[in-house]
Amino acid sequence: MRIAAFTGGHSFDRDAFADFLDSLPGEVTWHEHPDADLGPADLEAFDVSLHYDMPGTLPTPSDPPAALRAAVAAAPETGHGYVVLHHAIASWADRDGWAEFVGGRYLYRPGVVRGVQCPDSGYRHAVEQRISVVDTAHPVVSGLPLTFDLVDETYLCEVFEDDLTPLLRTDAEMTDAVHWSTVLAMAGRRDEREGWHHRPGSALVGWTKTNGRSRPAYLQPGDKAPTLSDPLYRRLVAGALEWAARQR
Repeated sequence: MRIAAFTGGHSFDRDAFADFLDSLPGEVTWHEHPDADLGPADLEAFDVSLHYDMPGTLPTPSDPPAALRAAVAAAPETGHGYVVLHHAIASWADRDGWAEFVGGRYLYRPGVVRGVQCPDSGYRHAVEQRISVVDTAHPVVSGLPLTFDLVDETYLCEVFEDDLTPLLRTDAEMTDAVHWSTVLAMAGRRDEREGWHHRPGSALVGWTKTNGRSRPAYLQPGDKAPTLSDPLYRRLVAGALEWAARQR
């Protein structure tokens, strides 16, 4: 299996991520923004893309480059697979295309999602949580126990559950009583929620989605080294890569 891994646009533990990549099945080629503008022809050399990036959001929102837009648009025909991890759901935060492709949207400021006005999304670091496997027969979760524990960041964001095949749910509280406002964090008021309100969010933290021949998978955990080094998490990501690449 040939894996194109993408980072950039968000801080991360480089050593922990490099060790994590070394644990994955197949041959990994690491690309980093801004030098990661791969189009459909470039991705022909790979079976699956692994996204741990967050481009097009900071310091100001920007549009995806033409090559990336073309790659996502072509995926339903090419069958190229995608595994999207953690903060990569927030890439190109002002564009609908990536969110619809992945199955959810993280808002850095209030916006309209599928015709509904929504507040900025929320975050909460280092949450002790129990993850439950929803679909035990799905190949992505093969070999995992029915439940496992992680300490990881949670997101209070928009999840398009009706379009998804659910894989994992968390028992963490998904309300604005325990999450922090992204708008306030961007204004220098990190870990605050004064005046911010958000309806209760989805407990779904792992899913798959079919886009033509392309089969994206999203896994919300993956914030820091303890999760990236966790054997069960590595088994989960490996299963997602193998499943997403299968159409190739």
